Amino acid sequence: MGDNTVSDSTEKTTTEERVTITLTDYPIPVADDDREIGLEALEDAISQLLGVNITSADITARVGHHYVQIGDDCPRCGGLLELRQYTYCDNGAVAEANCAHAPKCEWRGRAIYRIIDLESGPVADVESAVANGDMTPSYLPY
Repeated sequence: MGDNTVSDSTEKTTTEERVTITLTDYPIPVADDDREIGLEALEDAISQLLGVNITSADITARVGHHYVQIGDDCPRCGGLLELRQYTYCDNGAVAEANCAHAPKCEWRGRAIYRIIDLESGPVADVESAVANGDMTPSYLPY
């Protein structure tokens, strides 16, 4: 008798390799053209420093704080996730997530929310506390 175990299709390996470098007090030019030239030079320098098969097109340099965002689609079938019953926790909330394509797809899990910014002002002209420098975000690994 052979092993008839079916592996869970949600089990995936990481295929993307990413390194994040944060430069504090890096002198970024104010003019858009000068800023773009400076960031491209930084990308080229990193590419040359690594000396591996990597091009500057594989390196992205950005100014300011950036956040990670994922869609609300099912990781197994791509259908829409339905969120239910959330609970407040440390810095946000946790909600139950179910695939809307049940019973065809029975993926279930948790959606984890974190406070990543605080915004104020009128809807048309919202000001970000992080972008304004009023708050500094923490960067934590998964």
